[in-house]
Amino acid sequence: MKRILFFLLTVTLIIIFGSCNRRVRYIYKEDQKADSIYVYPVKSEKYRLKPGDVLHIKIITTEQKINNLFKIDEQTNNLNQNMNGGNFYLSGFTVNDTGYVQIPVLGALKAEDKTVTEFRSDVTAKAHEYLKDAIVNVKLVSFKLSFLGEVTHKGPVYIYQDNIDILEAVSRAGGVTDYADMSNVTVVRNQDGKRLVYKLDLTNRNLLTSDKFYLYPDDIIIVNPLKTKIAKLNLKDYFFFFSALSSMISTTALIISIFSNN
Repeated sequence: MKRILFFLLTVTLIIIFGSCNRRVRYIYKEDQKADSIYVYPVKSEKYRLKPGDVLHIKIITTEQKINNLFKIDEQTNNLNQNMNGGNFYLSGFTVNDTGYVQIPVLGALKAEDKTVTEFRSDVTAKAHEYLKDAIVNVKLVSFKLSFLGEVTHKGPVYIYQDNIDILEAVSRAGGVTDYADMSNVTVVRNQDGKRLVYKLDLTNRNLLTSDKFYLYPDDIIIVNPLKTKIAKLNLKDYFFFFSALSSMISTTALIISIFSNN
C-alpha cells in the first residue's frame, strides 16, 4: 500500500513541476542571437471569392443626387454599426450560387474565383460607365474563423481584412492557455466540397515559409492540449476511484466489525 501511495505522490509531483517549468514558444529558434534578423519569403495566396461570400460594397460620388440614385447607403453595410456577422449577412452583398453579385444599377457582376482587388476593379470599371468620379470600396466581411481547444476565447472570430496568418488569428482568440500544445495545432478547411485536415507546428520557423501559414474563411482551428493536461485529468479520475474504493472498504470493514461484535 505504501508503494502505491509513494508512486502516486511521485507522479503528481512530476506533473506539477513539469507544468510549472513549461514555456509557451512561438516559432522558436534555439540558436537565435540577440539583435539578429532573419528574413523569410512569404507564400501567401490571395483568397478568391466563392459562392456564399458576403461583401461590403460602397460607391461614393461628389453628387448627392447620384448617390441617392444608387441608394448605396440603404443597400450596404454601415461600418459604424456593431461589427458582427449578423449585420453584415443581412445587409451585405452575397455571391450567389452562380458566382455573381447583383449590384443596384450596375447589374450582375462575376465575383467567383476573383480576388477582392480584382472584383473591386471590375465594379469600378462598371461604375465609371455611369460616373467618372466614382470611388468604389469593396471589402470581404464574411471572413470567419472558429476556435476550439486550448485558447482563451473559444468560438467564432470575425476578421475584417482580406487575409490573416495563424499567429495573428490565435492572438485574436485571446492567445493560448497554459496547457496548449503549440506544436500540435489542427486546421480543418472546407475546400472544393471536401474537408481538408492538416497539422501546424507553431514552434517551428519553417511555418513562416509554408503555404499553410495563412488561413481561409470558415477555417476551424483546434489547439490541442499538452499530454500533461491529459495526464492530470486521468490522475484526477484515478484519485477519485481510489478515494471511492477506500471509502467503500472502510465502510464495509466498519459494518463487518459491528456485526462481529454483536
